[in-house]
Amino acid sequence: MNPKELKNRLDARKSGSDDFYLLDVRNPNEQEISTIDGTDLLIPVAELPGRIGELDSWKSSGKEIIVYCRSGARSANACGVLKSTGFSKVFNLEGGILLYSDEVDPSLAKY
Repeated sequence: MNPKELKNRLDARKSGSDDFYLLDVRNPNEQEISTIDGTDLLIPVAELPGRIGELDSWKSSGKEIIVYCRSGARSANACGVLKSTGFSKVFNLEGGILLYSDEVDPSLAKY
């Protein structure tokens, strides 16, 4: 999923015409620097395998999960972890928060 698609989906979610989960897999110190408005949960990618149970309600909901990190590499890995544990509607934010900042919200701090 590209940043502009995510922005459109976030806008649609605010109006109630779309519903999905937005998962940040960066580290807490990165989230303190900047975060995409509408993020539902932070689970660092290294902790994801041990915390997958926290997402059981997400799996049973059938909603899509959009995953992001700083540049897209860790979130791509997280998507693989989620898919290997039975999640089927999982999407990676291309370019991560850096590209989102470039294309959608330049007010987000880059690091």
